[in-house]
Amino acid sequence: MNFDTTLGEQNIFILHVEGKILGNAADGFREEMEQYLQGGNDKLIVDLMNVPLIDSNALGAIILSLKGYQKAGGKLVLLSPQKAVRNTLEVTQLTTVLEIYDTEESALSAFS
Repeated sequence: MNFDTTLGEQNIFILHVEGKILGNAADGFREEMEQYLQGGNDKLIVDLMNVPLIDSNALGAIILSLKGYQKAGGKLVLLSPQKAVRNTLEVTQLTTVLEIYDTEESALSAFS
């Protein structure tokens, strides 16, 4: 699993994730998401376009990070999950608590 970050409009970080998020890799994924919050940025877009598969550990990491951002008064949203990832989010009903966007523009506009 690899990470890359870009800075979008309004100083919103976009975390681009590549590769499967399975097992212990979820710990690094959570740490990566939470580093922005610890750095004082409470707005994050997590780009899942290049993530073909996630497991329950990854789901837990997303939910823990989401709670941290919400507690800080911020927001964490997901961008472009692949079909298998979106299906996992739907089956677990996490689509009811997570904001998911198909385009970077729509994800950025969620912070306006």
